[in-house]
Amino acid sequence: MIAFIGAYGVAIILLTIMVRLVLAPLFHFQLSMGKRSMQQQRKLAPQMAELRKKYKNDPQKQQAAMMALYREHGYNPLSGLSGCLPALLQFPILSALYYVFLGNAQHHSFSDHFLFVPHLNDTPSAHQLVPGLPIPTLVYLVIPVLAAVTTFVQSRMMQQPPSAAPTEQEQQQQQMTRTMQVMMPLMIAYFAFITPAGLGLYWFVSNCFSIIQQYFVTGWGGLRPQAAASVPASAPAVQSASQSSKRTRRARK
Repeated sequence: MIAFIGAYGVAIILLTIMVRLVLAPLFHFQLSMGKRSMQQQRKLAPQMAELRKKYKNDPQKQQAAMMALYREHGYNPLSGLSGCLPALLQFPILSALYYVFLGNAQHHSFSDHFLFVPHLNDTPSAHQLVPGLPIPTLVYLVIPVLAAVTTFVQSRMMQQPPSAAPTEQEQQQQQMTRTMQVMMPLMIAYFAFITPAGLGLYWFVSNCFSIIQQYFVTGWGGLRPQAAASVPASAPAVQSASQSSKRTRRARK
């Protein structure tokens, strides 16, 4: 079985799992903080909207009032930046693996295949499907595509369902998130094209590990937006019906 899969590929997968197990507590902390930050932000959204309306002509007072509101409720607006930490910690690992694969590519004295991929030390862009086009052959195209797809799935899971009445800040964040959901997979696919295939395999396995861990913390997130959005959407209707009932009773009195 190992001979069919490729001992070199198995070693990369085992290394990836070991690295992700070490980073698992940090990634769990990041997911928990991100979820808590989103909940606090939505809880404070009505008060923030009132402050924007009250101090719309005085940005300095508006900013000061918002910071006071944050301190009162113990909310840190920069807590979302903690999500970059696990990715930053993987950069040294990715750099080290890149130079390992680059050095091994100079000699193929050992078997570096993985399933149907002939050489994990080769860059997919070096095996063009059509000469002159930056599209690798099918065997070298699979890993970059899988890395890009899992990156997209992970980014969608990180996106929490939008609120029924999003604030201006939430709308800007949603627009930025949608842009990143398109740019990140494309960027990962590009890097997987121009770097050794083993690096793309590492990223793909790492994404799979993250998706599994993320599911147990935040669920499917933005992968099921309609089901999530249907719950808060009913709240205004209930509130409107309640107000209408109150008006009817007052009119009868």
